[in-house]
Amino acid sequence: MGGLVVAHDLARAGYDVIVVDAASEVGGLLRRGTIAGVDIDLGAESFATRTDAVATLVADAGLDLELVAPRPQGAWLAVATEDGVTRARLPRRTVLGIPADPEADDVVAIIGADGAARARAERRLPVEADAEPSLYDLVADRLGARVADRLVDTLCRSVYSRPAADARLSALHPGLWREFVARGSLLEAADAVATGQRAGAAVGGVRGGMWRLPAELADAAAAHGAKIRTGVAVRAVRSDAETVTVDTAGGSLSARHVVIATGPAEAARLLAGAGVSTRSARSTTGRAPRSLSEERVRAPRSLSEERSDESKRAPAPTAAGVRLVAAAIAHPGLAVEPVGSGVIADPALPTAAKALTHISAKWDWARAAVPDGIHLVRLSARDAAAGTLASADDVAREVSILTGVEVAAADVVDLVVQEWPDAVAAAAAPDGLPAHVHAAGAVAAGTGLASVIPHARALAARIDGALAASPSPTSLPTHPVS
Repeated sequence: MGGLVVAHDLARAGYDVIVVDAASEVGGLLRRGTIAGVDIDLGAESFATRTDAVATLVADAGLDLELVAPRPQGAWLAVATEDGVTRARLPRRTVLGIPADPEADDVVAIIGADGAARARAERRLPVEADAEPSLYDLVADRLGARVADRLVDTLCRSVYSRPAADARLSALHPGLWREFVARGSLLEAADAVATGQRAGAAVGGVRGGMWRLPAELADAAAAHGAKIRTGVAVRAVRSDAETVTVDTAGGSLSARHVVIATGPAEAARLLAGAGVSTRSARSTTGRAPRSLSEERVRAPRSLSEERSDESKRAPAPTAAGVRLVAAAIAHPGLAVEPVGSGVIADPALPTAAKALTHISAKWDWARAAVPDGIHLVRLSARDAAAGTLASADDVAREVSILTGVEVAAADVVDLVVQEWPDAVAAAAAPDGLPAHVHAAGAVAAGTGLASVIPHARALAARIDGALAASPSPTSLPTHPVS
């Protein structure tokens, strides 16, 4: 999507633009699949509405899309307790799982009265100057292990595909971090930021599926003269003083500017070929949180300072594998929508799935399209490399655990598996790029269209300005790419 946004804006500005994509369809992690005769998303199925980036792009580009909100029932959590699996609605007033009021009924339903009492004491804790700890350690030290484990780590693994031990609050939610710095309390910071909306209300979608967004945007870019080449893999990117050469299996292209908008592992490979040294992409998932006895967790070094010097060093973007399974299930127990629009699984649960989306309960358009008696669900694998969630038996087992509805393999009437081996776990704008080579998409902007689209539009504007300010080379040798 980042590359398509840049392509559209520059083509509309009158420049010659070529999009080269190894996949058979444009869109990256926005991809269509078909289950039980219904087209659904096999990548991102919603976007954050914390910015108006998607709505503005759709209007500005004149895309024939209808943006929609999910149905109002909200999402649930499934957590491991002493009494077995507890399923409860995601609390309304939390931010990244950090509660504004730990004694609210919907919070106590998840962390228990003891956990609520432990968290309530946070306002009396001093803030000690030190480097910023991980999100997990910060929350566990100040609010207790139950909040850290059942709420914060569970949501972080589901939403960001990495444990809270590998994340920092200042990176995931700068606004909440600033409030914590100012107030010295996570509870007070969450109270200042939380909206009180039902869980899941801060997202939107596209009628018919998010995959329609890149398809429509590619058509709009093509209408402005952009050439879209799918099924063409890029072998190398080479930069000299004035131009950049892109080598593909179908020929070579030379351009004044090249934008790399891929997953982190592929971006690292291409940038290395362009003379940019980056650390090899690696997965940040799977590392267990440190024991609270290993290290005394401290607050930032100075409440007026930025993050620690170590965190300021821009690392290479890191990759994570994602495995999704979409299934059509014929079971009347799902008609009551037992976990609303879906459920997020506590890492302590013995499940292969970290989350379930009840697609036909979440989106009106999917509910209207699905055959009578059929329910569409989507499962996200906890470990993308484990090869789990591949069969009807796997799907039936996980749906039963997460929803409480006893589903059998025979109830699973259709399924499709989608693997994303090069998704973004953590983003960092690469340093030292040649003047004519740029990075777009989640590797540079962070995950989510609310971040990717504004970054891409700003990049297109900068390239436009650079091209307008410099004369064109006398010739740019180009060989056809088919």
